[in-house]
Amino acid sequence: MKKHVLLSCLAIFLGINCLTAQTEIGKKAKLSENGTIEVENVQLPINESATKNKQQADVLFKFGRPTNPQVKNSRGVTLADVDNDGVDEILYGIDTTLYALEGDGTVLWEKTVLGPILLPPTAVDIDQDGDIEIIINTGYPTTVGRIYLKDNNGEDLPGWPLNFDDHWMINAPAIADVDNNGTYDIVTCERAGSSEGYVHAINIDGTPINSNWPVQVDATPAFTPSIGDVDNDGNNDVVIATSSSGMRIYDNQGQIFPNFPLADPDVSYSYQSPILADLDGDDDLEIIGSNHGNAPGFYVLNHDATYYPGWPIALGGWTYSPATVLDVDEDETFEIFMSDRNTSGDGTPLDVVYGLTPDGENLDNFPISKYGGTEGVLSIADINDDGVLEVIFPSTLTDAEGDGYIHAYSIDGSGEIDGFPLRPRGFTFLNGAVIGDVDDDGMMDLTANTYTQTFGQGIDSSYVTTYNLNVPYDESKIKRNGYKGNNSRNGLIGGDIIAGVDEFSNASINLNPNPSNGALNLSVPVSLENASITLYTIDGKQVFSEERSIFQNEPIKYNFKDLSSGLYLVNISSGNKTFTAKWVKK
Repeated sequence: MKKHVLLSCLAIFLGINCLTAQTEIGKKAKLSENGTIEVENVQLPINESATKNKQQADVLFKFGRPTNPQVKNSRGVTLADVDNDGVDEILYGIDTTLYALEGDGTVLWEKTVLGPILLPPTAVDIDQDGDIEIIINTGYPTTVGRIYLKDNNGEDLPGWPLNFDDHWMINAPAIADVDNNGTYDIVTCERAGSSEGYVHAINIDGTPINSNWPVQVDATPAFTPSIGDVDNDGNNDVVIATSSSGMRIYDNQGQIFPNFPLADPDVSYSYQSPILADLDGDDDLEIIGSNHGNAPGFYVLNHDATYYPGWPIALGGWTYSPATVLDVDEDETFEIFMSDRNTSGDGTPLDVVYGLTPDGENLDNFPISKYGGTEGVLSIADINDDGVLEVIFPSTLTDAEGDGYIHAYSIDGSGEIDGFPLRPRGFTFLNGAVIGDVDDDGMMDLTANTYTQTFGQGIDSSYVTTYNLNVPYDESKIKRNGYKGNNSRNGLIGGDIIAGVDEFSNASINLNPNPSNGALNLSVPVSLENASITLYTIDGKQVFSEERSIFQNEPIKYNFKDLSSGLYLVNISSGNKTFTAKWVKK
């Protein structure tokens, strides 16, 4: 102890800056409102960049390609089993190329698109044929934009991509059955200009779900839409905001909710994308997210445009943090996790990851205080097999050598787990990590995307790095994984609007014979007044509809002998009751 004191005194006497002697220069990134990345030099403590911190986990592979110096990917990669071999592939866009990577880093396929890919692909079996479909938006203000719907081989489905005057299809697409007809729809946004945008709700054949879509907004659509029945009326709603003119909720007929848009000149929205969850058990959904502007903070909104008690929570600076929501201890109460770009610049730790109750109070052991903020994706999983969940998140920083950080902190307050931070090449800023077993070795792995930022002083590259975490793979230990928690990007927690048709149809409509040559007898287990009976093709085209009252278990007979052979969806809807089942016409 005396030796340390003497050395400190000697340094002061000689005029040596003690902090500088223990630090080196790193880089800190931040995102400006116009979408460009800015980088500045910061002091970086030596223990944040030491070589011993750079190789704790086994690198399975690193995949890299040159990328556009102007635009960089954000919000991570997508894991999905696109070739039906029981093992997830890694879907990732670099500039204008979409890659499907195997777990050893080899390319399963790659496809060129028009316009850069900025967010992780959405991946859902949207036509219920047993194969994953891939939906991606492309574009930037200086490029053309499209929305693509691709099959599991990366080929465009008939009628796709869609082109809306070459406009930037901004943010990521979200998938849900918006119109409650038993088929999935695509909700996505178009940026026509700084004061004009559109929100689209599209069938899988490329047509609007009804004549009220798209809806026009008066500024740039700010984030990936979130979809859920926010007012508990039996119909799904679309939550979207613009960058500068407020939060909006539209019902599935494209009608804006009362009291919306919710506009505040001090509140702006960009890049964050909220989560929808029932925080108070009343069957309504709350809207949970963050905002920037003159009053930056974390918010929880009700569907009547009021703030939930205890919210908003003010921050000292902007954040582009997307929320992660999870019932951690399975007590039927959700916990909310948010992040802040808070970085001192001189090595001082600051609060950067928050764990909050529905009332806005700090959870035990939160916030997490460290050096280097984050406003990327927060994944939550037990990745070291100790029975305690970790929050996995990226950083605003790279070290002097240009290596970034993926952190993992236990939620029990014991700090960062052994083997972390991981140190991939380039910035992890605005991204995150996804957990899986992409090499099918029975061990858990972590995949992160990164990029270099040289501002024209060199060739920028984008990377995907996968690490073996050396613990057994257990899917049940992965609670929230990647952007908005799952590959549908619809942001709904605690609901099941993206469930497969088989999962919600078996106990609803009684159909016989099935299959048949056209004869169809149906009944439902309840009485319904003013019910709508509708028949759709599997790609969402309506081929029959009538309205009538139905008695409990009443047999209703039809003959659809003139319909083409194939798979159809029968939908019966009345008020907040909806029944859907599959029927095969031979």
